[in-house]
Amino acid sequence: MSNVAEKGHLPRIAVVGGGFSGASAAIQLLHRSPVPLAVTIIEPRAELGYGSAYSSDDPDHRLNGNLSVHLADPQDPDAFSRWCAREQIATRDPEAVAADGSMFVRRREFGRFIAESVQALSRRAPVPITHLRDRAIDLIGEEALTVVTQRGTQVPTDLLVVATGNSMPRLPAAFAPTLTGHPAVIAAPYDLARIRAISKEARVLVVGTGLTALDVISTMVRAGHGGTITAVSRRGLRPRPHRPVDAEPSKTTLLERIDGPIAPFVLGAGTPPTARKLLRALRRRILEVEATGGRWFVPFDELRDPLWQTWSSLDVQEKRRILRHLRPWYDVHRFRAPPQNDAFVREAEAQGRLQFRVARLCSVDVGASGDAIEVELIDRYASVPRRLTFDAVVNCIGLDFAQGMAANPFLAAMKRRGLLAIDPTGIGIFVDDRCRPIGAEGRPHQRIRLIGPPTCGAFGDPLGAIFIAAQIQRSVPGMLALLGPRRPLD
Repeated sequence: MSNVAEKGHLPRIAVVGGGFSGASAAIQLLHRSPVPLAVTIIEPRAELGYGSAYSSDDPDHRLNGNLSVHLADPQDPDAFSRWCAREQIATRDPEAVAADGSMFVRRREFGRFIAESVQALSRRAPVPITHLRDRAIDLIGEEALTVVTQRGTQVPTDLLVVATGNSMPRLPAAFAPTLTGHPAVIAAPYDLARIRAISKEARVLVVGTGLTALDVISTMVRAGHGGTITAVSRRGLRPRPHRPVDAEPSKTTLLERIDGPIAPFVLGAGTPPTARKLLRALRRRILEVEATGGRWFVPFDELRDPLWQTWSSLDVQEKRRILRHLRPWYDVHRFRAPPQNDAFVREAEAQGRLQFRVARLCSVDVGASGDAIEVELIDRYASVPRRLTFDAVVNCIGLDFAQGMAANPFLAAMKRRGLLAIDPTGIGIFVDDRCRPIGAEGRPHQRIRLIGPPTCGAFGDPLGAIFIAAQIQRSVPGMLALLGPRRPLD
């Protein structure tokens, strides 16, 4: 095995994952560090910052929030807005501007902004960022850590930041094992080449009705799909609209609210609160706001913004109750539809090209012909299953962090070595309040930090750029202190 060349005795940081989370971590660490750092980002993609979230080349795949909630570094919250003005995004993409003047730009544009931010910082830094185009597959050592890559490179590090992002999609349990790899079943909704290749007259089933489903439907509608599209989910919940920019203006920024105090109505739900009391308190607060002419956005956002603080006060059983009973409703209010996609989908629905069904999938298997897909489902309030035939199925649900850990060779290796465990809630990876993974022995590892979506079990909602960036900002002082006055390990 070859070794990455050592860069003097500078503190060494290895970041596994070069999407948004990894790029933001590198940016913030380099901005805050009083001494030069030797940062290596291990990422197989050609460019840093895009990841799976911001790699889409589809012009209708847009950020589900306006410019103000997208940033790389909380200490420069307006950088993306300045970049969009400089790049004349509103001129090049006039559809990005919503009716209220807010902008919902294409996701790939935000990826390009992050990539250029990393490149610019690397050029200015005393030691340029090393982008190792490889895949991490193992971690050796206990105190002195070394990341091992697929090509055999060893990367010694004084601090490891694991930023592997969202887990891989999986087919729901109703799908027969024989459908894995079937040409009519698209398991990953970001496989746009296969989605665009679906016959224009095909009968298509979209499993899921969230933001990902809206993206997929937008892609097919824009491509002129003439066959019927059926979107199905157990509760039929769809993303809610965005809060108008001029509605109920807040005196504080979102960043200030994320790390600010918990709302009084949430505190009134008890210490610690229960799932039932939180729901009742939120409903009462919404009624109060609506009685004075306001809308549900305000109380919901009061709960959402500092959720990581509320979540940490809940016991495991209450967290599980919320995930089991309330999370679907939380998600459709939390992950709001870009107005452009929402209009696109509603127009297709009005034209009869698209229908939404509230139903539970019982079974999905290959039909008698071997080409079509036979689906058995039970509509809400029905007692007898129905059988329907589709020419193609697109999976838009199924993020499973337990399965994601098994599918990612680096995370699987860390788990095998006792460094990682599933969070007690059953989702995400078990970490403490400093983002240190808690392994099989129940102790956190001092020299490892895990950030972003895989920490959802511990923090509730580390999802979305601004929430991930804020999480990293809270973790940076501890990481730099770890690298502080003591000499890095040899």
